[in-house]
Formats: sequence, structure tokens, C-alpha cells
Amino acid sequence: MPESPVPDTQEKTILIVDDDRTIGEMLMQTIAQNTIHRAVWIAESDLVLETARHLHPSLILLDYIMPFMDGLQLYDHLQRVDTMRNVPVILISGSPTLPFEKLRKRGIYVLRKPFELNDLLDMIAQLMSGEPA
Repeated sequence: MPESPVPDTQEKTILIVDDDRTIGEMLMQTIAQNTIHRAVWIAESDLVLETARHLHPSLILLDYIMPFMDGLQLYDHLQRVDTMRNVPVILISGSPTLPFEKLRKRGIYVLRKPFELNDLLDMIAQLMSGEPA
């Protein structure tokens, strides 16, 4: 008799990229309290570029509006790193001028601010299980 698939319950890393300390800490706390995954928060885009290849995140929560480079520019830089190419990204933004066509072409998921924590947790659960959100 073939074995049934076992759900993947192994802890994975979720990388949070947001320059707002309050939001970064809230997202880390939400993930720690409501998932089995580890959350790592980095506020500066240049540090993300330095550490992402060593973190091996399974998901990235990415703020759109940040100093130095926006979330879409950072995403494009991360795509040049072999280990980052297939990592799903949820772009979090309250910007009314999001470039939705560019986001769709890149396969980036969008969560609009303000958002419900349950909506975020649902997206995380779907993407961490390998399902499209």
C-alpha cells in the first residue's frame, strides 16, 4: 500500500524586509505566535542583499516603499542570486500606485496595507505549503 504524502511541518525561514521597526517586529511576533516557521527581520535593503544567500528563506515578506531602493528593485536584485530565484515573495504596500502589471509578470503576490493578520497568515500557509496564494 503506497504511503500517503506527509505534510511538510519542518520549520522554514521567512525573511521580512521592512524599514519600519514597528511593522517588522509585529510581523516577526505574528509569525512566531501563529506558525511553526522562523522569522528573520532585516530593515536595510543592502543587508538583505548581503545575507539572503546565506539565510535560504522559503518566503519573503517585502515592503514596497523603502529608502535606497524600492521592494521591486530589491526583488530584481535578489533574482540574480541562484538560491533566491524560486522563493515566493509577498509584497506589502499601502501605495496607491503599485505597478501591478510588473508585479504580475514577476509572480509577486501583493498584500495591501492595512491588512488583516488572518489574510497574511493564510497567504503564508498557502505559499509555505507550495500552493499558489
